[in-house]
Amino acid sequence: MPRRSISHVTEPFCCHVTQRCHERRFLLRWQRDRRQYLRRLREMAVRYPVSVLNYVVTSNHVHLLLWSEKAAAMASGMQFLSGAAAQDYNRRAGREGAFWSGRYRPTLIEPGFHLSRCFFYIELNMVRAGVVARPDEWIGGAHDELSGRRRRYRIIDQCRLLDCLECQTADQFREWYGNTIDGGAGGAYCREREPHWTEASAVGSKQWIEKLGGRLPQNSYAIESVSEGVGEAPGTYVLRTSRRRRESLLSTVL
Repeated sequence: MPRRSISHVTEPFCCHVTQRCHERRFLLRWQRDRRQYLRRLREMAVRYPVSVLNYVVTSNHVHLLLWSEKAAAMASGMQFLSGAAAQDYNRRAGREGAFWSGRYRPTLIEPGFHLSRCFFYIELNMVRAGVVARPDEWIGGAHDELSGRRRRYRIIDQCRLLDCLECQTADQFREWYGNTIDGGAGGAYCREREPHWTEASAVGSKQWIEKLGGRLPQNSYAIESVSEGVGEAPGTYVLRTSRRRRESLLSTVL
């Protein structure tokens, strides 16, 4: 399947990136390998103009929530991260061959409400999978950074995260984060898998998705409603590009 990309996006953007290990094997099952991946993720954030907003490294795949001003910068950063992580593991394990199952998969996420939904969808990944009861029990997630427990060697760009979530202060964020986690480990955020966060080309409000789709050639995409708005919460819409046109429409970025 050709990789999705966001070359038609010229302003700063948020992107949910997923990548699976080769043949869905549990190549990241050991803590030492997940920790090494996170060291490379931090190195990527230092070397490239890409901000990390959230992350979780599971036993056989990774979720990253990223921000960048330029698509090419994110592409270069992900190329470095994927390659370095694969080389690290193969060197340690004395193996050869593919580490990742193809290229990483990106989904554009609208800042604000929809980013907050994706943020917790990532944060509660291992809870939803039934592996742990709380995110702080999994070695490979961002809980210690987000809760304020770890202040050194941070990976997440807190200022950028607050801005993208439209959250005014760090204290306000930590209260919101803690209340959501403590309220039944996220409540509705972790009840079931929501495939649109990984399978769609973009997720956001109707207006935002229609604006994005308007930049693409006609008949090359579809806009679908995922959920209706409730109260002040906007409805959720997704942009889907055809497999046949995906590579030519969304080329060379992620």
